[in-house]
Amino acid sequence: MVAVDVDHTLAKLMDCAAAWHEEQHGKAIDVDAIASSRWESIWGEDEKTKTEAFYHSKQFETDVQAVPGATEALKPLRKFFSFLAVTDRPRNVEKQTREWLDQHFPGVFDKLLFVDEDGPEHLISRKKELYEEFKVKVAVGSDASVLTEAAKDVGHTIVVGSVPWTKTTGELRSGVVQVPEWPAVRAVFDQIIKDLELKPVDKVFAGPRLARYTDDLVTVSTRKPAVFYANIINSKFTVQKQEIVRLQASEAAITTAVQASEILRLQNNAVTTKISTRYALNRPKERGGYRVPKLELVLQRVAPNA
Repeated sequence: MVAVDVDHTLAKLMDCAAAWHEEQHGKAIDVDAIASSRWESIWGEDEKTKTEAFYHSKQFETDVQAVPGATEALKPLRKFFSFLAVTDRPRNVEKQTREWLDQHFPGVFDKLLFVDEDGPEHLISRKKELYEEFKVKVAVGSDASVLTEAAKDVGHTIVVGSVPWTKTTGELRSGVVQVPEWPAVRAVFDQIIKDLELKPVDKVFAGPRLARYTDDLVTVSTRKPAVFYANIINSKFTVQKQEIVRLQASEAAITTAVQASEILRLQNNAVTTKISTRYALNRPKERGGYRVPKLELVLQRVAPNA
């Protein structure tokens, strides 16, 4: 499994944001001088208002360009790998993000994963959890400061280009390779394929259309309140027209998951039709893993007139 970051690695989000800001506010933004990944370092002031306006703008919907060479590098690799797209965008732009991936990377990705963390202090730990959960063997991104930390336990890490706030990475640890642009990625993957002794599949199937919202799983963290997850599930019911959503949690997050399901029940928006429990390793045994309780709730949408 290969996990690839969406923004900066696949999508030129900062360039689009800078163009929108100059058009709407008459002030140019030097993308190369952006000091951090936080939106306030881009906008300067009114961070929340501007970020919300940008994500709801026509420019965000239509003008975000793909990073050159990314599609051409990834598509031939489906004979060896499955691909996950990973993003820390807010859930309210899920529809636009899925449609953008379908347009620029048709058939490349098997799933879109939302980090569901708006604070950079939790971004690394949450991405680390996702890499472990989906058994990621190769992590690809452009923000070396985040990627190399989050993917410490991933066998292979590829940093494609850079972001303005981490242009230099210093000495790279074993298993991390940095390349200037996407055309150079193929040689790195060829070596990984050789190292892992992978054989191509006889028949390559394209990934699903992500805009069809076939992903019905919501994973709960203790870092967000129950109402946050209830809102996500309500969006899946109303916007994405899903009838069933699975809510998954482990350890302390189980309480949050149960609270979210109770909120949906009280709102008369969903009922719990199945509860599954099991024990599973939270990480591989060789890295000190131990068995933790896991819970999965199956939530059935309640018809509006019910």
